[in-house]
Amino acid sequence: MDQQTKFKTALAALAASAETKDRKLTKADVKEFLEDMDLGEEQMKLVYAYLASKHIHVEGAELPKVEDTPYSQEEQEFLKQYEKDRKAFRQCAEEEKAGLFAKAADGDVQAKHRLAEHYMNWVLEIAEDYAHRGMMIQDLIQEGNIGLLIGLDTLGLMEEGLTSEEHLEKEIRHAIRSALDEQEGEKSTGDEITEKLNKMADAISELTEDLGRQVSPDELSLYLDMSLEEIEDLLRIAGETIEVADSPKA
Repeated sequence: MDQQTKFKTALAALAASAETKDRKLTKADVKEFLEDMDLGEEQMKLVYAYLASKHIHVEGAELPKVEDTPYSQEEQEFLKQYEKDRKAFRQCAEEEKAGLFAKAADGDVQAKHRLAEHYMNWVLEIAEDYAHRGMMIQDLIQEGNIGLLIGLDTLGLMEEGLTSEEHLEKEIRHAIRSALDEQEGEKSTGDEITEKLNKMADAISELTEDLGRQVSPDELSLYLDMSLEEIEDLLRIAGETIEVADSPKA
């Protein structure tokens, strides 16, 4: 096995391992999978960047600096207002936390509210780890806040061995990554539909030129090896931008 294939195989195995750990790895985990690769510091940063693109978080990993990727005007305005708003968030004293977590685990609504207010600043910090990956920062924060509330509601069910804060971070990151995954899936579906529309438009042009007349959906179905139902769905999406002849009535 050549080095490039070996490297790709190791990366795939690493990504698969991350799936079993809620997509959260340590730098030691990464080094263990890539110990035979002899990678330099800059190469490791690229590995971390690859994992980040898969929404896999590596604790303490230093990513390559992203140049010229400022927040949009809308995001900047949101963050400016958010910065003002979060000054009003009440913070818990360190000695309060253990008692509040215990009460929240027992379902105390006031304790959950105090902890939610305290950790909202943390949500912003975590959301910024996922910025510039297809979702606006305000949407990432919103998803993170949902994860925070889920985490507070499930303190009594948290995984053995985790601290309360680790449990909250896990749920915040999980909520954000799930939203990013969902958006990526929607984007892939949109890209696939666009590709089919373009393919159909090309087929219509070719057949119209060859036949000297408008083609019917049935002819497109046969020509493109697609079901008539799919052709009709695509034509509905295209609306008036694509014209075809009516299908002959049975």
